[in-house]
Amino acid sequence: MKVTMKDIAKELNISINAVSIALNDKPGVSDSMRLKILRTADKMGYINEKHHYLSVFSKSNICILMQSYYANTGHFYSIVLRSIVERAKVLGYMSILNYFEDNQFEFPDCIVDRKVAGILVVGKISDQNLNQLKNTGIPVVLVDYTSLGDTCDCVLTHNKQGGYLITQYVLDRGYKRVGFFGDLEYSLSFSDRFMGYKQALVNRNIAVDIESYINQYSILHETEKYVLENDVNSIVSLLEKSELPEVFICANDSNAFILLNALTLMNIKVPDQIGITGFDDTPLCDKTIPKLTTIQVQKELMGEIAVNKLIDCIHRENDVQMTQLLSTKIIERDSVKQ
Repeated sequence: MKVTMKDIAKELNISINAVSIALNDKPGVSDSMRLKILRTADKMGYINEKHHYLSVFSKSNICILMQSYYANTGHFYSIVLRSIVERAKVLGYMSILNYFEDNQFEFPDCIVDRKVAGILVVGKISDQNLNQLKNTGIPVVLVDYTSLGDTCDCVLTHNKQGGYLITQYVLDRGYKRVGFFGDLEYSLSFSDRFMGYKQALVNRNIAVDIESYINQYSILHETEKYVLENDVNSIVSLLEKSELPEVFICANDSNAFILLNALTLMNIKVPDQIGITGFDDTPLCDKTIPKLTTIQVQKELMGEIAVNKLIDCIHRENDVQMTQLLSTKIIERDSVKQ
């Protein structure tokens, strides 16, 4: 049997008139009740039966897309996601989270069925898949990622600034041999943080041959797979083959955590023998021994600004595309000698 407005009204114990008002996007019910009616109508299959209500329903939804492997990479994106959901709710939107595989990309049903007003992509996405999303005509904003090959609205951390600040910080504390630890192929953020690190070394004239200096003390490739798998023994093997610096600038906190564990296995004391810094200021930084000196990223603000930008794009068809950089700052703890 087909679902009717009467069925929806009965399910929610409200009047048929209230259901009609909500479905036709007319004034007369509260925003919270309108959302409740639309959700119930969709759940009962009414929206799919009555396609002319889709445009009304889509006005209450945004789609969040994120690669599935990010779900297991610590607290950073969980904080960003929570901020997105809470900000969207304040502005009258519900969030629909979908995970995807970048090498086997498929549109989620909410996009195929045109049940969303906008799309937030959290983390990395290929230019090919980004272009497919843009071709739907649904507004897209990238969060913590930017594309070099396609124009798009982006909100991300000023990663180069953070890399520069933390390197300058350890140089000011007398460290001479400063290495970088992180897989530069893993993300654009890691590359930008590395460029900030490198620029700080160049500005201080730390070595005649800066490339040789960096290669001597840094571990820049094939580390992230070990970080994601928490494979401490493989990190130990990498360290044993390398000339260790006085301090490591790590690409993010997760890299710093596993590096700390590896050095502990090697009976190398932090910070007495080697200093370590992180990047992101995730909650675990306060729980490690020693507590981790890191770069604070404005995770909550990133989610809020991304939602605000997406809503602007939804309501302004010719909105100017832009990249917004959020500033960073150093959080001093115990993993670097004072």
